[in-house]
Amino acid sequence: MSFSIEVAERAMVACGRHCCLCHKFCSIKIELHHIKQKADGGEDSFENCIPLCFDCHAEVKAYNPRHPKGRQYTESELKQHRDNWYEKNKKSGGINCNEAYFDLDKQVFCQIKQILTSARMQKITSYNYAGFSYNRETMMNPLYEFLYRCDEPEFEFIDVDLEAIRITLKDCIDEFTELLATNGFVVRGELSSIPAEWEYEQPERFWKIVNRVHDVAAEMWKAYSDLIKLGRRKLGI
Repeated sequence: MSFSIEVAERAMVACGRHCCLCHKFCSIKIELHHIKQKADGGEDSFENCIPLCFDCHAEVKAYNPRHPKGRQYTESELKQHRDNWYEKNKKSGGINCNEAYFDLDKQVFCQIKQILTSARMQKITSYNYAGFSYNRETMMNPLYEFLYRCDEPEFEFIDVDLEAIRITLKDCIDEFTELLATNGFVVRGELSSIPAEWEYEQPERFWKIVNRVHDVAAEMWKAYSDLIKLGRRKLGI
């Protein structure tokens, strides 16, 4: 048997439909994982359940102890991640009334706005990357600075709704910078581009890359806009 409806609903409410590992908001794209596998005697109980996004669930399940690579999630670690997120989600609910938490979230929000200004993000996300050169310093440095700051444990929101959008924005920027780092080549000085000659020499490759860059750019702008709008409403700045 799998988890009962009662256990599933309780877990969904406790996590706010966020992944307990990466904290991304999942909506319906979420799964319930047995912390202790049923084959090892694990029960279909709330205590043995952790909600995970598709990607995190695949990673947790994919580890092969007979051919180990990296570090496996232990049962104890999964429980701690889950319990910490449940507690954070419980305390956050709605507009945070804890003044200390409110101030901490304000600081993170202001730092993000300073790194990723609306003018910069509009330029980056609306640019035509179909063979046209772009300035790596102007376009990429703010995104790299944001990703660098995301590695700092203090650079996260206590409010779960803001944190979920920050994670979505980070994922978009990760993919966007990776696409251009892999497929963008130096033209001269600080200028790079997806090679214009690919449009004629390798049209399928060229348009696949360009279309994906533009799609991710649109997703990035949406995540950024959602974060700014929600931050203004919740934090009043």
